[in-house]
Amino acid sequence: MSAAGKVIVVTGAARNMGYHCAAGLVRRGARVAVVARNGDDVEAACRSFGPDADVLGITAQVSEPREIERALAEAAAHFGGIDGIVNNAGVAYPNSIDKLDDAQVQEQVGINFLAPIYAARAVIPYLRARGGGRIVNVSSATTRAPGSFSHLSIYGATKAGLEYFTEELRHELQQDNIAVTCFIPGDTSTGFGKSWNVEAVTSAYADWLERGPYWNGMMPVEVVGDEIAHMFDLPDNVTIEVTMIRPVGRMPKTLE
Repeated sequence: MSAAGKVIVVTGAARNMGYHCAAGLVRRGARVAVVARNGDDVEAACRSFGPDADVLGITAQVSEPREIERALAEAAAHFGGIDGIVNNAGVAYPNSIDKLDDAQVQEQVGINFLAPIYAARAVIPYLRARGGGRIVNVSSATTRAPGSFSHLSIYGATKAGLEYFTEELRHELQQDNIAVTCFIPGDTSTGFGKSWNVEAVTSAYADWLERGPYWNGMMPVEVVGDEIAHMFDLPDNVTIEVTMIRPVGRMPKTLE
């Protein structure tokens, strides 16, 4: 009934929610493969866990099938197998539909939707070899509370597709004792939008304000990351199929 000793792969684990998920797993005594596309960020994340942490940093572009296959092979070779994966890597670019940028559309589809599909396909043989395991796919409350922010049509669509895929994945893997969870976080303080285009954000913000004067605020990223890690505290034959975590509150809309 513990993540201790288990080998868990976390994508998008060098920063933000994925980093704090990996940190939560490390605290639980898990052996963690930290996967992200920026090698410097991966190295810094692994160092931050301390010299006693059993972690492996892997640089990979998870939206490329061969890259995620290589990353999982490296993790399995290093640790002697894989017990679970958190498909956390994600990206969003707000923009009105008439101004969608081709490259940004493709990047969102690739990282948010295709990457978890490729990762699930590639990790299944490793989990079967263990006699079971756990897959956690991280979605977004955007799929159920579209007023969280505006002009996120592609981001929301990719996450909605991921949720349907996760449901089918759960059905197909039940006979293999592989647990599957759809983890749905609401607004979280991650700095997710720091690189967004100013003009696009300004337009999205104006539309968001028109949807009403109040929102629920944001949750601490450390709390959300640790709740994802908590999915691995469950007994091997138990899963939370779908869980959504959201902030509690009602406050005037502002962006920090």
